[in-house]
Amino acid sequence: MKRKNFLYRMAVMTTVGVMATTVLQPLTVQAANFPNEYVNHKKALKHATLRVAYAADSPFRGVFMPFLNDDVTTLAMASPGEVKLFKNDENGKLVKGGFADVKFDRKNKTALVTVNKKTRWSDGEPVTSRDVAFTYEIVANKDSGSPYYSSALENVVGVKEYHEGQADKISGLEEKDERHLLIHFKEMSPTLEYVGSSSLYNDAQPYHYLKDVPFSELAQSDKLRTHPLFFGPYQVKKVVQGESIEWVPNKYYGGPKPKLDKVVMEIVPTSLAAEAMRANKYDMLLNTATAGYSKLKKDKNLVTLGSLSTDFTYLGFKVGYANDEGVSVMEPSLPTSDRTLRQAVAYAMNVKEVVDNVSNGVTKQANSVISPAYGNYHDKKLKPYLYNLKKANKLLDKAGYKRGKDGYRTMPNGKKLTLTLLAAADDKTGEALRANYIQLWKKVGLKVKLYGGRSLDYNNFLKVLMSKNKNDFDLWINSWSLPEEPTSLPNFAYTPDSEFNYGHFVSKENSELIASFNSPKAFNEKYRIEQMHKWQAYMQKEAYIVPLTYNYDLQTVTKKVKGMNAKTGDKQLSFWDSVALTK
Repeated sequence: MKRKNFLYRMAVMTTVGVMATTVLQPLTVQAANFPNEYVNHKKALKHATLRVAYAADSPFRGVFMPFLNDDVTTLAMASPGEVKLFKNDENGKLVKGGFADVKFDRKNKTALVTVNKKTRWSDGEPVTSRDVAFTYEIVANKDSGSPYYSSALENVVGVKEYHEGQADKISGLEEKDERHLLIHFKEMSPTLEYVGSSSLYNDAQPYHYLKDVPFSELAQSDKLRTHPLFFGPYQVKKVVQGESIEWVPNKYYGGPKPKLDKVVMEIVPTSLAAEAMRANKYDMLLNTATAGYSKLKKDKNLVTLGSLSTDFTYLGFKVGYANDEGVSVMEPSLPTSDRTLRQAVAYAMNVKEVVDNVSNGVTKQANSVISPAYGNYHDKKLKPYLYNLKKANKLLDKAGYKRGKDGYRTMPNGKKLTLTLLAAADDKTGEALRANYIQLWKKVGLKVKLYGGRSLDYNNFLKVLMSKNKNDFDLWINSWSLPEEPTSLPNFAYTPDSEFNYGHFVSKENSELIASFNSPKAFNEKYRIEQMHKWQAYMQKEAYIVPLTYNYDLQTVTKKVKGMNAKTGDKQLSFWDSVALTK
């Protein structure tokens, strides 16, 4: 398992899927093999500037706080300064040796966080227990607008009361002194011991710097958008909003001294990124798969690093809405509430064919909502939705979806049926693949139109996806970027009160299965794995979301780059403090 994607910060993020880079081979096909590290034995240059490109077709939002930000591009652009608080092994389990350490007491239901003396903000102030507690307050305060608040966080004693305005502080956060925070939980669960826990945050925020900013104004504050503080290897020198960031070494960094004088990161359109690397305009390209690995793989001056990630791309169905309290409610009158229709839509997609002909080995067809990168938690026995127009037609015929003279089907009640696809803008290949799916759905008599008649740029796509408007779209394609904790996806995204439950799917069986993952019985890993397999089978059958592909995290570097390792965790807390340039 991983987070072998060193760009991951700590919370679950959504990222636009887009078909050109998200469709993949069946699990029986041999996976691509990418190295995690490029070894360069040359002597590092002094006073070097690293030029970094991030392939994306939309500007980054520039809110440099993970819990107020659902933009994975901003997360990537912030990676030279962002580091996680705790260290973890290659399986995502928390271990000693981080910028802070954590010790669990199952009997007393507590976790003691101890901040390392060397951990300092880029303005020189020490990172304190108050900063760790402040992170919880930001997420739990309604005025902050954080999308990461959910009932899972209410496992911390006092969070619910604070969130509802019944208390002015979180009673379960006990600041023993400047370096020690004792967190009191209602229940202990296995998820607490892994990166990506929904109730033990792997982060701190500078209280001394942000305390005078009202929670409601944090996301718009220059202190987060233009002059943010970090406790990682580099600090921000200059931000051109949406376009670029210039980084210089953080002289107060508590890890190894950074090797570069400057890091300049720029957003580069996906259609231009590969050629820019080949023309030596950049030393590093992040998000290589999106940029077009096929254009780079034969260049002898470039090396692509990476591995199969925990991320996956999926087709989602909107089956309900969020009520006034933000809780998801199923809407039986929606056409997508019919499981037969959802399954037919999935069977009409030629995902395997697209993977085999387009992906260049950087994706694999998915059979489950849990990636093989999670090891035994992934149920390899589940069957994917393989392209089968005959089966799709049979399902629709049997369920009463009759074809009209125009070739399109009507609802079983005789009403017209048109499905609206919410789509994010992509390159020419991605747009062609989307058109391919729409044509295949037409072949089984399903009329599918684009939301607003066109694809949207990523930021607007996300706004619509997260809006509380009823019945404005029926299905969408997107990707999840996930941490190492194997139950992070259901815990964060598929509970009734999660803002990431975009389709508003809820059921008693789903809630019971999710609750079982972190029950006291789940400290028995065999039981936890069994329950996860049950949940995967349930999700695959119900098809509220249909997993399409598993994705590889790929980064391309020139052979002048030294100290680059795409796998963090037990080896290093951040690759940025070791990367350098040579002749």
